[in-house]
Parts: sequence; C-alpha cells; structure tokens
Amino acid sequence: MEHTPFTISRRTFLKGTAATAAALSMGTLDFGRWARASEKAPVTRIPSTCVGCGNRCSIFAYVKNGRVWRIEGNKEANGNQGVLCPKGHGYIHDLYNPSRIRGPLKRVNGRFEPISWEQAYKEIGQQINILLLDNTPDTIFWVNYPQANHQYALRLMHAMRSPHYFTHGSTCFTARSAGWNFTVGKLPSNDLKNARFIMIVGRNPAGGLDLGQIKDIVKAREAGAKLVVVDPRHNETAILADDWLPVRPGTDLALLLAMINVIVEEQLYDADFIERYTVGFDYLESEIINYPPQWAEKICDIPAETIIRIARQMAAEKPRALVHRGYHGAFGSQYLNSFQTARAVAILNSLLGNINRTGGVYFSQSAELGELQPTHPVPEGPLVPKSDGTGIPGRYPLGAYGDGISHAIPELALRGKLKCGFVYHNNPLRTNPNPKRVIAGYKKLELLVVIDPVMSETASIAHYVLPASFHLEADEAVDTKHTGKRAQVTLQQKAVEPLFDTRSGFRIITELAQAMGVGRYFDFTLEEANELRLKPLKVTLADLKKQGVLSVGDPWKEGLDTLDTPSGKVEIYSATLERLGYPPVPRWEAPLVSPDEKDPHSFRLIHGKQANHTHAMTANTSYLMAISHRYDMIRLWMNRTRGKKLGLANGDLVQMTSLVGEGKIRVRLTEGLHPSCVWLPSGYGIFSKHLKTAYDQGVSYNDFLPTFFDPTVGHAMSSEIIVTVKKA
Repeated sequence: MEHTPFTISRRTFLKGTAATAAALSMGTLDFGRWARASEKAPVTRIPSTCVGCGNRCSIFAYVKNGRVWRIEGNKEANGNQGVLCPKGHGYIHDLYNPSRIRGPLKRVNGRFEPISWEQAYKEIGQQINILLLDNTPDTIFWVNYPQANHQYALRLMHAMRSPHYFTHGSTCFTARSAGWNFTVGKLPSNDLKNARFIMIVGRNPAGGLDLGQIKDIVKAREAGAKLVVVDPRHNETAILADDWLPVRPGTDLALLLAMINVIVEEQLYDADFIERYTVGFDYLESEIINYPPQWAEKICDIPAETIIRIARQMAAEKPRALVHRGYHGAFGSQYLNSFQTARAVAILNSLLGNINRTGGVYFSQSAELGELQPTHPVPEGPLVPKSDGTGIPGRYPLGAYGDGISHAIPELALRGKLKCGFVYHNNPLRTNPNPKRVIAGYKKLELLVVIDPVMSETASIAHYVLPASFHLEADEAVDTKHTGKRAQVTLQQKAVEPLFDTRSGFRIITELAQAMGVGRYFDFTLEEANELRLKPLKVTLADLKKQGVLSVGDPWKEGLDTLDTPSGKVEIYSATLERLGYPPVPRWEAPLVSPDEKDPHSFRLIHGKQANHTHAMTANTSYLMAISHRYDMIRLWMNRTRGKKLGLANGDLVQMTSLVGEGKIRVRLTEGLHPSCVWLPSGYGIFSKHLKTAYDQGVSYNDFLPTFFDPTVGHAMSSEIIVTVKKA
C-alpha cells in the first residue's frame, strides 16, 4: 500500500508562527523557539459539515498553524449527535492528499493540460452555445451526489430550460421512497430510541453508517427493547440483535407478507388505527390469506415458527414497535420486487398503529428554506419532460422525477438524446452498473465537464475538469439535511484557505451560469443567498456561522391528521396503483433472476457497506484503505459449507463471472451468510490509475451488473446478479 504524505516547504510552514517571523526578520533561526511557539500556537474551532458520505454530519474543525489537525462531532446535530465515524476522521486527510487536482484541466489530444479558470469557462460557454444551434436545451444534463448546492445546480438546469437534473437515487433508494409515498404519502423517520421492538430489514446502520441511529438503537436496547435484524449476512448491526434472520436474498417480501398474515389472521393489529386512518384493509384480508408462514418458509428459508414468534412479539409491543423504513439494502433499488417490499414494510407498520407515534415511525420536522424571489428572478424552467421516462405512464410512472434515473444517462447519450453533461460530486463510471456501457455512453457526449477534487474515473474521460475545493476549504450553501423531531439547518464553512487553484461548488455553478449565458438568474452572492434562504426560519446567518447547526420551527407533535395520499389516509389498497396497472395491495413477486440450484458454482451477488468507506469516494484515502488492509476487509464473503464443496479455503483467490463482467478476489468463508449468495463490500474496484492508493484494490459489484430498469420505478435492480465463482 502506497502512502505519500502531503509535503510543504519549510519556509512556508515556519511562517505560521510569530517566533519564526521574528527569527527570519533578524536573519537567524532558532528551531527550539520555533518548536515551542508552534506548540503553543492558538487553535481555532470552526463549525462546518463533513462530506465523507451523504449524511453530511455537523462537525467542528480545529485549525492550528494554518492546518486542519482534527475534527469532532457537533453535539447539537440531530444526525450524528456529537460523534463521528471513521470516514469522517479519515477523509479530512484528503485535504493534503497528493492526488488532488491543482487547477482547471482541458483534454488536448488525449492528454490533460492546465488552463486558467477564465479560459475554461469561456470555452465551455462557447461549446454549449454552438451545441444549442442545432440541438434543444434538454440535451444538457447535470448529475450529482447529495451536497448542499443541489438547489443551485437544479436552478442552473432550469435556467438552461433543461429538465435533466439527476441524483444517484435510482441506484440507491428510489423504490424504498416510492413504496412509502404510495402508502402513507411521504417517507417517515424511525423513532428508534423510544421503540420497544425494532425490526430492521436489509439496512445496516452500523456499517451504513448512521451514527445517530446506532446511538438510538443502543439506548433502546439498554431500556429493554428487542432488536431483530433481517439480512442474508450477519452484518455489523446484527451483533446487537436478539434475532438474526438470514433470509434468502430477494425474498424479504415473502417474509413480510407472512408476518402480515399472522397479525391479520390472529387479529393482533391496532383495530382502532385501521378503522380511523386506513383504507383497503378488507382487500388486504382477502389477499393475505395466500401467504401463511408455512408458505413463506419454503421461499425465504426462515422457519414458520420463527415468523410466527417474531410477528407476535412485534404486535405485543404496538404501537411502540417498528419495522425500519429502510434505505438501500433489501428494497432500496435491489430487486424486481423492491417496490412491493417497501409497500409491505409501510403496511406492516400501519397494522401496528405506529404511524407518527412515539416509538414508531414518524414524520420528521424539516426546514423549508426561503426563496430568492422577488429580489432575484426565477428561471422559466424546462420545456419538456425528462427523457428517461420518470413519472410518465407507460414508462416509469412511479419514478422519482426529482431524482431521475441517472443510470439511464449512458443509454440516452448513446441514442443521441443527451449531448452535454456536468458531473459534480459523483463518479458514475465507477458507481453505476455495467461500467463498459457507462464509459461508452459518457464518451459519446460532445462535451463532458467534471467537477471533482481528484482525477476519478469519470474525470479521466472528461473534456474539462474543474477542481472543486476540499470541503474544509470552501463556504457553501445553507443545508437542511438534518431532520428529526425538530428541524435543523446546517452550514459548511471554510476552515483553511485553499491549497491550490480550486473553487467552491457554489462559485463554480454561478460562474458556469455566467459563461452559459444565464447569469441573470445568479445575480447574488453566497452570503446574500444564504441570508434569503434563512429569513423565513427566523434565524440569522451570523448565528448559524457561530453554531454550525440550529434548530428551527416547531417541535414534532404525535398523531395523524390528513396524509399526503389521494384518500388522505394510509392506503393499504391504492386505487392509483390499480389505475396504473400495478397490484393495489402487495402480493408476492419473485426476484428477476435466481441462482441455478443444480450448479454448485452459481450464486446471487449481493453487496453492502463497510464503516470505513463511502461508495468509491474514500478508497483513495490512505488511512481508510490502511484499515481495509489491516483487517483484511477486501474479501468476497461465501457460506463456509458452499465454499468447502468447491474446494476453497479462507484466503483463496476466486474468479467471479457474470453476463457482463469478470474479476478476481480473495474469499472469506463464514457461517454468517445465506448459502445461496456471495457478498461483496462496496467501495473498491477503483480503475483510475491517478488514484494510486485505491487503484486495483478489490472489485465492484457494478462490474458484474447488467444495465437494468425496474418496470415501476426505473431503479437499477442492483442485486439481480447471478455469478459463477470458481477457484482462480
């Protein structure tokens, strides 16, 4: 493993202390005085935000002698509750990573050459204007991973009259969100701390990583709550559980339907809640008789008596019992049946009468930021719908229009529907399925601009690379990421001056707008915009700068009024879904593909997070990669019995092959995995040679995943992968 520390000239570093300045002015240098002065130099604490993952935890950065030397969590934040994970602590070292891009770059004859910001903006603007002579604005797109500036990226696309703003949602969470939206109207939060019974299906907060949720689970367990983890793998959260249910991958829906069957057949549901706040219970009664626990046992491999016991335990604690709302794993964007699985989770919670109740799932308070008008004009917006088909009947009517289907971008580019793209805080060449197809699509673009602090896979094929400042070098937009029983606003603030010729994301977006001819919609400074956004919340920017996070608005209130559904109630039966041609009440639907039971080498490939990595973003952080190597984490998990039948031992190198890809990795044999699958940690498989620490370390599940589009939401179905595994 290579680790090259950031280097700084002695003269530059010595200038950081008063003693050195004095010594230099006299033409002498007393290193003893310098060392003592450096040690006693004042420390500045700056409230800011971590961007080591999508949680964007609130932090304090400590700066001494002009350098960041440590961070700690902000105790006032709902999300991380004062603590930080390995990713947060490790990622700050990327501020001094030698892999960082030091100024704007332009591809010339296949090689990158440094250019000025002014030249980059001028040429990008000219090329877009030329492109629009023969093409419509909807041939331009923007894609980003969550960050505080998303509202301005969306504004830029709307100013260009393009609908094509995308997030990573279609490869992460869109099925989960759609299932809740079409059942209770919006996505709730989990009141884990006050629950008496918690069941988590496919989510792994201890590996995911959600620090606030883990703290709340531990508090609930200490107060006597039961915890059940449903996952093919004995994940990190399962260590805390009373029961681990190693479900067959892709059959979580069968397990949930059977639990609903028990609760309905034994009349263990909250009858008053069902009567007052739901519609369609009678339809559920008619459908659910088809799914007794004995039926489910044959499909999901969980014994019928276990299903019955867990369902009864859960119902006995209602309404302070909950099934975790979920995120990526199991039903975020995994299987053909993910949408119906999410619906089943929402309905099971409804049977417990726990919707917006203490100890159940609740609608968290969120801060509504103010608008920039009438002071600043609003863009007229798109002229046409998105080309990916989100929200369009007959295509992907349940798709999330705001997120779009980002893994459709290569297909749209290859068909000529998209010709110019901006990629910000994202790396689709590594984090999207079927990378060969992704590369072909993005290379087809006439103009690709990547905003990134390092030369990622996507940046390496761009026409222009605009280096974003590291998050502790830049002030950015106010954010509302933290939700809970009290809404919060947060702020990312600069702790140190930029080391190189880089710029903040906000500045890059606004300067691109000027170059693209829509600067009139960005006639404000960051300071002005932040103050306008905060105005309705009755807090000042000055106070937010001091605290880093502020609670705003009214506290959460228990109970239900009218929900955001057509009926105003929990829709166990959905007339909307029936009208669109989908089952109005959840019913069993098998996964798209399954391993060949007659082939001992055939497995389903599933994946998940490790607590020290975020997607592919942190793999090049030497400290975090050192953890991976020290604890031998870059392994393919396989059930021990299956492995022995293949003649494998721990540490053997195996060859994995699917319809679209192949790769080699060492195997870990374990009792903690369902025998039908193999499990791969995400975050590895970097193939950008510019990222020397991460390059060629492990493989990515995306290397093996065909380009799929779920027929309801359009998500990637990222666990519908069958691989053959053989000893290499």
